[in-house]
Amino acid sequence: MKNFPGFALTSLIAAVLFVTVPSVTFAQYTMHNFTVTDSDGNTHNLYTSHLDQGKTVVIKFFFTTCPPCIALAPWWQQRNVAWGNNQHDTRFFEVTILGSDNNVKVANYKNTYGLTVIGVGSDGGSASVVQPFQLGNYGPFWGTPSFAVIAPDRTLHYPVQTSELDAVIASTGAQMPGAGPAPTQVQVNLQTPGGVAIPNNAVKFFLKPLNASTPKIEIPKNANGQYTFTYPSSLYPEMTNPVVIMESVGAAYEPAITAFDLVLIQKHILGLTPFEHAYQTMAADVDGNDKVTAADLVVIRKLILGLIDEFPNGVPSYKSIPAFQPVTPNPGQSTAINMFVFKMGNVN
Repeated sequence: MKNFPGFALTSLIAAVLFVTVPSVTFAQYTMHNFTVTDSDGNTHNLYTSHLDQGKTVVIKFFFTTCPPCIALAPWWQQRNVAWGNNQHDTRFFEVTILGSDNNVKVANYKNTYGLTVIGVGSDGGSASVVQPFQLGNYGPFWGTPSFAVIAPDRTLHYPVQTSELDAVIASTGAQMPGAGPAPTQVQVNLQTPGGVAIPNNAVKFFLKPLNASTPKIEIPKNANGQYTFTYPSSLYPEMTNPVVIMESVGAAYEPAITAFDLVLIQKHILGLTPFEHAYQTMAADVDGNDKVTAADLVVIRKLILGLIDEFPNGVPSYKSIPAFQPVTPNPGQSTAINMFVFKMGNVN
C-alpha cells in the first residue's frame, strides 16, 4: 500500500468510515452563487462561469492536513480525469474550510498529491462557498471530506457519497468523455402580451418528437420558476426531431376577460378599430371556426356571466405561437426557446 506523508493506516480506515454515510434523499435546494479566485489566479463565478454554460460543478470540502482527504486524493483525481479533467461537462473544485489554508497552501497540496482540480484557498474566497453549508442552510454539514454536486439548473445535491458520485453527476445531464454527445441545457421562455403573468398551473410544456405522440415528457419548473431541461439526458432521452409544445390546462374563464374585450372585438368586426396584432385575431376566435364574428361575442358573454365554463369545439384556454418549437442541440452549451402564449378571449 502506498504511504502518504503524515498519514497512518488508522487514518485510512477513518477515511473509509467517514465517507460511507447513510444514503440520503436530496432536498430540493438551489445553490447560492459565489465568486472565487483559485490557486492558479483564475476567477470563477459559479453561475456565469460554469452553470450557465451547461456545466455540472462538483465540490469537495477539505483542508490541507485532513488525513481522510489525503487518503481520497488519488480516487478524487481519478474521478476528475474520468469526467474530462475540467474540459468537458464537469468542473471539479477542491474548497478548503480553514482560514489558515491560503491559495499557496492549496497549490502546494495539489502539487504534492498530483491533483488537477480547481483549488480554492481562504484568500481566494473559500468562505463564500463553505459558510452556508456550515450554517446548515442545506442541512447538516458533513465535515471533510464531503461532496456536493450542483446541476446546471442550480439544483444542489448534498451530501453525496463517494459510491454515488458518478451516478449523481450523470443525473444532472453530464456525460463522461466518449459516452456520447455533450448535452444541451435548454431553457423555455414563456412570453405573454405585455408581460402579463399566467396563473400557476394554467399551461404545461412538454418535449416530444415532431411526428410522434410519444414519448411526451413534461418540462417542470425548477426551483427558480424557470422551465429548463437537459437534452439529451436520462430524463429527456434523444429523440428524432425533438420539439417543445405547450398544452393548456387552465380554466376557460379568468378575471382578465371582461366587457372591454367584447367592445374591442365588436370594433374589430365592424372595421372601426381593427386588431393590430395577429394574436388578437386568434384570441378572439373562441368558437374555433377561424373567423371573428358575432358568434364569438356570444360565447364570451356567456363565459363572463358564468353560463358556460369552457369554450366550444375543444378550443383551449391558452394557445401558443408557434404551436411548437424545435430543439436544436448545442452540445455542452445552453440554448433558449421562446414560446409566446396568450389567453383566448382576452384581446386587450
